[in-house]
Amino acid sequence: MKVNSSHAMLPHIDAYLVAHAIPQEFPYAYFSPGRINIIGEHTDYTGGLVMPASIDKGIQFYARQREGAALKLHAVDLNESFELALPVRPEKTGLLWVDYLAGIVYEFQLQGFEVPALEIVFGGNVPRGSGMSSSAALEGGMAFLLNEIVGAGISRPQLAVLCRRSSNSYIGVPTGIMDQFASLNGSPDGPIKLNCDTLQFSPVLANTPDCTWLLINSMVTHELGSSEYPVRVRECAAALAAIKQQYPEVPCLSQATKDQLEAVKNKLDETIYRRAYYVIAENERVHAMETALSRGDIARAGALLNATHRGLSDDFEVSCEEVDFLQQETINHFPDTVMGARIMGGGFGGCTINLVKTVGIPALKTHLLSAYFDAHGQRPEFYEVNIGAGTHAI
Repeated sequence: MKVNSSHAMLPHIDAYLVAHAIPQEFPYAYFSPGRINIIGEHTDYTGGLVMPASIDKGIQFYARQREGAALKLHAVDLNESFELALPVRPEKTGLLWVDYLAGIVYEFQLQGFEVPALEIVFGGNVPRGSGMSSSAALEGGMAFLLNEIVGAGISRPQLAVLCRRSSNSYIGVPTGIMDQFASLNGSPDGPIKLNCDTLQFSPVLANTPDCTWLLINSMVTHELGSSEYPVRVRECAAALAAIKQQYPEVPCLSQATKDQLEAVKNKLDETIYRRAYYVIAENERVHAMETALSRGDIARAGALLNATHRGLSDDFEVSCEEVDFLQQETINHFPDTVMGARIMGGGFGGCTINLVKTVGIPALKTHLLSAYFDAHGQRPEFYEVNIGAGTHAI
């Protein structure tokens, strides 16, 4: 597995700054990474275990103070600008990228901090809708930047809590905390195992020589706010409510046992039962994955990825035809190269994450470019992942 402690500079951001002859005038410069999640999908909002890693793809932020009472925002990738009046109001602007930033400012205001007028230029290389959480990189980078500028002294874990609160309350998307936490607290040394209930986390030894975490983008995009994501959150809450009627000591769905779920099965409809079964089984797979990676048992690690995909596709029903095709095509046609694969992220599109023997990647790419086009009329994109540091100054 490739590990990289620094991000790759993003030429289009640098070119923008040079073209405007102002790079030296931006004293605040930060990099906020995207993330991958090896295993532990759709368990963060059920208080479960996850195994994410920050990566070297992300968003660069440059900021300087200015006169007036507004934030002057430049989204280089979108070629869009917006002037956001201060103090930020609770009403959204209707531009999603602006609202993600406004929500962070609003959270700082609620904690009593006065955000000064700033000019902020940002852009990055996290493909939107790919499952690498460009939105968390956007939120985390803005939160880190404001934390430094106003001297708030908020810890990285609590910045993640602030970002999640903004997503939930300001944006209106009921996300868990994994994405923001991984972006802000990731380590260049490898993935972390995070308890999303207690926010305790620890490094994971990933002994996978000669292997690469390869993301394959289905090119099917999703927006969590308009997808089935909120429905899954409600379904998991319904399952927990039924379990707590008989086992009130269970704090969250991920900490329920299969025996407890079976005991209340007759009180759940089939769909709710399958959602809960997936969550509880996935929590167990995170423990198993930590053991497999530490032992260098890539066959076992791959089997766990495959099991997670089956659960997400069949029981949790957040996959789609295109992603299922990519997962099956890789493991069936390249069993000696692809140890395992699964859908990654919120679902309904995006990427698969594949544990792949590095030497086999060229042949795998060649095959999928043709096979996926023949089946679905699109060419997939491939990202060989380098694990990198969490949000940091550049």
